[in-house]
Amino acid sequence: MKEKIFLSPSRYIQGTDILKDIPDYVSGLGKKLLLLTSQGNHRRLQETYDLISTRNDFSTLIIDFNGECTMAEINRLNQICREHDISVIAGVGGGKVIDTAKAVSHFMDLGLVIVPTTASSDAPCSALSIIYKEDGGLDQLLWLKANPDIVLVDVQIIADAPAHLLAIGMGDAMATYFEMKECYKKDADNFCSGRITLAAKAIATECYKTLKEEGYQAYLAAQEHRVTPALEHVVEANTLLSGIGFESGGICAAHPISNGIAELPETHSRMHGEKVAFSLICQLILAGETTKIIEEIMTFFSRIGLPITLKELGIDAITTEQLELIGNIAAGDPCIKNLPLRADAQAVEAAVILADRMGTDFRNREN
Repeated sequence: MKEKIFLSPSRYIQGTDILKDIPDYVSGLGKKLLLLTSQGNHRRLQETYDLISTRNDFSTLIIDFNGECTMAEINRLNQICREHDISVIAGVGGGKVIDTAKAVSHFMDLGLVIVPTTASSDAPCSALSIIYKEDGGLDQLLWLKANPDIVLVDVQIIADAPAHLLAIGMGDAMATYFEMKECYKKDADNFCSGRITLAAKAIATECYKTLKEEGYQAYLAAQEHRVTPALEHVVEANTLLSGIGFESGGICAAHPISNGIAELPETHSRMHGEKVAFSLICQLILAGETTKIIEEIMTFFSRIGLPITLKELGIDAITTEQLELIGNIAAGDPCIKNLPLRADAQAVEAAVILADRMGTDFRNREN
């Protein structure tokens, strides 16, 4: 029988106002830190960066990110690491900063610290880096040798970010449980080509429970930029529980469908978690979930401002060609075969149409 595999970061540290103490947390990995940050975060966190730089027992080099995770940017940073004998890299920012720091760590064999400044995705904990071409197209998916050594989450920084980013993370994280559920049912491989452990199942289930019970309250706290127990729990769910849950629990239909939707130019302004939210409704239809469950998910998404119709994703009137494109891309992804029921291109197209109809009907009843 095939082995079970479970992946996670070596350490996950979450608290309030803890970024300034990053030298204490990473000193076991090395004494020379390259802190990679976006220009926006550099301005926003300048006071904290100044505190870090004044530490006499630790050397910190702060470098601004060039804006895209490309091999050219990775090679630029690799050279800086060589010139300054860097032993640890920390990526402070959103997905592209994080992915770049991961790639540099991979190629230069450095300690890796991830410091997300939003809770908009479950990428911080994973062993995956998405690298783009100079023109913005996808270059490669880089699988790292290991998950990050440390994921450091300063909840006050998350609370200071726009609340919609937290909601977007919840859209991505809500899919984690339902995708794991179908993979577990079929005894399918997880993202690390192993069977799903009971730990991964429990973590994905707790992620769903946390979002369902505390997600809306956390969203309101984020709107007020206040740290509350609910916000702390949801930040952990979006980042740690969903991060472990998707990697060790498996991917099913929601993400392949969202990848198809992402190919439509009308959706390019929408973020990953928004597309996954609508795609999760499609998966629930494909999986034969009850109308009651589907409407519970739509109600939750509606309360936190996530899309439940194609129009809300920017698609006013979907064409046959667009439907076929979504169906073919989703059906061509091996992960969709983890769904126990039929999930060919035609089934996906039908699910997209029905999800849009159900979402539109839901909106009409709201009004």
